[in-house]
Amino acid sequence: MSYSFEKHIHVDITEYDKVIRQFIPEYEQMQRMIARWCKAIVGPSPLVIDLGGGTGSLSGVIAEHFPDARIQLWDIDPKMMEIGKVRLQKYGDRIQFIEKSFEEPLPQCDAIVACIALHHIRDITKKTAVYANIYRALRSPGILANGDATMSLNERSARETYRMWTEFMMRHGITESEAQQHFANWREEDHYFSLTEEFEALKNAGFPHPEVFWKYGPMTVYGGVK
Repeated sequence: MSYSFEKHIHVDITEYDKVIRQFIPEYEQMQRMIARWCKAIVGPSPLVIDLGGGTGSLSGVIAEHFPDARIQLWDIDPKMMEIGKVRLQKYGDRIQFIEKSFEEPLPQCDAIVACIALHHIRDITKKTAVYANIYRALRSPGILANGDATMSLNERSARETYRMWTEFMMRHGITESEAQQHFANWREEDHYFSLTEEFEALKNAGFPHPEVFWKYGPMTVYGGVK
């Protein structure tokens, strides 16, 4: 399996830190909320796995919140991980870089996180299988905290959510037509399920009480506690 951020987003990978903040509403706040909820649930010296961790932005936030945490950053885009290795080098051997897909078996751990990554799973049955893999890997107490876009099944609600997303991009230097083109490009590989679908998948995977930890427009931190 291979993946290229550059081909998917249609920007140079060195521009990641800039463009992700133009594309994703409250990107930094979303990451902080993921870290906060992990810290609220897991015990000391946790093993945290960052699925699709790419350039290491979320892993860095987790590392700051958990000075005693060990972190595994999983990704299949080696160019993104090279950026992550530079970004996170100050944390030394606390962070491991693993070139694996989030669909592969996971080791026992205390928290599993992801940010703008799992939407690449376009089939809800496959996503349920990934969630089941995550549930099996988590110790108790453990948490899955996933930050990603979710989209209502109601057509009017979805249309308004996309309008809010477009307005955010326009405030950050992207024209309306460019935003619409980005959405069209991303639909070739991405899918944003509704929270109804996500919660059903999480329940079927073993999480008894799926929940939303934070939400702002389309961006949602959700998951479950084991």
